[in-house]
Amino acid sequence: MILRAVAWAFFAASVAVAADPGAPRGWDSLSPGEQERARRNYQHYQQLPDRKREQIDQRYEEFRNLPPQEQQRLRQNYDTFRNLDANQRRQFNEKYRRWKSTGAEKH
Repeated sequence: MILRAVAWAFFAASVAVAADPGAPRGWDSLSPGEQERARRNYQHYQQLPDRKREQIDQRYEEFRNLPPQEQQRLRQNYDTFRNLDANQRRQFNEKYRRWKSTGAEKH
């Protein structure tokens, strides 16, 4: 379950730049680093095939429809993931791929 939550948070946070569980923050309220990250994420998003962008949009809407507490929990899990070093991320990704291949993420 936590693997899925971190993966979801990683996915959602790669699209969203809002740190506040409420409405997205305005551009001017973002730090220069957050603005640069948002620019890079948007550029990457625009280069994706239409189908992949639609999938991202759908998953982001699912994230936005979660209760604020669940959104915050996912953001915290994503922050934890982002703070892993390269080896820890590799290990996490390997475990996640094995878990996902078992079909464990399906309800």
